[in-house]
Amino acid sequence: MIALSADEIIMSPTAVLGPVDPQLGQYPAASIISVVEKKPIKDIDDQTLIMADMGTKAIKQVEQTVYDLLSPHYSKEKGYLSGL
Repeated sequence: MIALSADEIIMSPTAVLGPVDPQLGQYPAASIISVVEKKPIKDIDDQTLIMADMGTKAIKQVEQTVYDLLSPHYSKEKGYLSGL
């Protein structure tokens, strides 16, 4: 997200940018949510359910932040990001 808010990004030729995906502790939020979608609720412990709820909220927060950072540069008429 830091890179999305910058006017310029300077990187070495071998550098890469990773995805904008929230992590909860050592786990990706999307993976925790996936567990809840795949297993019966009675087979999931309370901590995992709480983490899945937090993960859902974290993903929504990240999506909104990315939208807020990029939308001023988006040209609806042209259908792409301009000026980046």
